[in-house]
Amino acid sequence: MIKTIIIDDETHCSDRVLSLIERHPKTFNVLAVIDNVDEALRLVPQLQPELVFLDIKIHDKTGFDFLQEIGSINFKIIFTTAFDNFAIKAFKFSALDYLLKPIDTDDFDAAVSRLKDNLSKQNMEQQLQNLFENLKPNQKKVITIPSLTGFETLKVVDIIHLEADTSYTHIFTKDGKTMVSKPIKFYEDLLAENAFFKTHKSHLINIDHVKKYYKGKQSYVLMSNDAKVPISVRRKDEFLKHFI
Repeated sequence: MIKTIIIDDETHCSDRVLSLIERHPKTFNVLAVIDNVDEALRLVPQLQPELVFLDIKIHDKTGFDFLQEIGSINFKIIFTTAFDNFAIKAFKFSALDYLLKPIDTDDFDAAVSRLKDNLSKQNMEQQLQNLFENLKPNQKKVITIPSLTGFETLKVVDIIHLEADTSYTHIFTKDGKTMVSKPIKFYEDLLAENAFFKTHKSHLINIDHVKKYYKGKQSYVLMSNDAKVPISVRRKDEFLKHFI
């Protein structure tokens, strides 16, 4: 069973997590429910949980304060938060799990499934470093790519283009290609604010890596890695607006 701690300053929210946990009686062993950062800093090193459900806003402090003060982090984290678009975007870039309040039963069950698959694979400290970088305003984003053995990180500016392959996505950089078990729509949404453009239903490009554009019946662009990426007829006019 997974040794678990809940950190949340709102009783009805921690009660909600407890009620959802009770639906998985053979999965969790709840060690403590904590409602403030100071007590969490005292108890977590003593109890050594494997998993922490961590609220973002905890009285006058945050879950990020707790993580930066705790030192060594050798437990998995599932963030629990009310809608905070900026933080959620940072979670997605860093491949960290989160649950939106009020927590939906299906979302919780999906998080439990992911947890069981990844509990021993992920290096939380490296992912949290990526998270803190991604939370800085105007900082160049770092994206965390899950893999069979753990994860790797890529600077968003180094991504040249992405190509769909059924429910997988190939991510191309100057160093090669990485295949990820997520659909290209996930990255289309994640990278929408970072100079990426969907040229075709199966292709997403980084505008900053376009070397040449070839017009014609079957238009395409030549990327900085010399890959040719097609541009669909209906996307061509919108693509050209980036260069006017």
